[in-house]
Amino acid sequence: MNAAETEPVMRLFIAIPLPKVVSDSITRWTQELGTQLSFRKWVHPQDYHITLQFLGDTKAGSVESVLSSLRTIAAAQQPIQLSLQGAGVFGPASAPRILWAGISGELKKLEHLQQRVTSAMAPLGFAAEDRPYRPHITAARKLTDGNINSDLLRAGPEPASWTADGLVLFRTNMHSSPMYEIMGKMEFGS
Repeated sequence: MNAAETEPVMRLFIAIPLPKVVSDSITRWTQELGTQLSFRKWVHPQDYHITLQFLGDTKAGSVESVLSSLRTIAAAQQPIQLSLQGAGVFGPASAPRILWAGISGELKKLEHLQQRVTSAMAPLGFAAEDRPYRPHITAARKLTDGNINSDLLRAGPEPASWTADGLVLFRTNMHSSPMYEIMGKMEFGS
């Protein structure tokens, strides 16, 4: 057995972190919804984020290359103005897979950043997803009972605006709460 076969593997993804004011708004919303909806898993407030790219199982030896590419991207990136706006689900209303908080603002800038990230990760062996990029903040997963009433989602979390000023490489620690650990944080323009 060679070293490459025994190298530790981590489950990683790249995301925009959220400031406390945004997480707090989503938390208040999910606490209210939690009394009316039964989801299998509500996301821990410290785990809220906007995913740019899911990398999946990644060998520990690849992390520095990922971080180096992300530093280059972040250095050339200007801050992005974003706001919480609306909510929705992925999947049918009778059995949604994901409950999400929506975002608005400089979405073209966010989409351009996401494209730069996926382009930079491709030479490192990480494929972009086949589906279109739909930026959102996951709040809960897998409804276990009942239907989603559109009135519950119409308002979404209370509005909050922020300046996204960096990106993060997160590691997933399954069965932990919070579940995501920062492996590296890169500020925009530095």
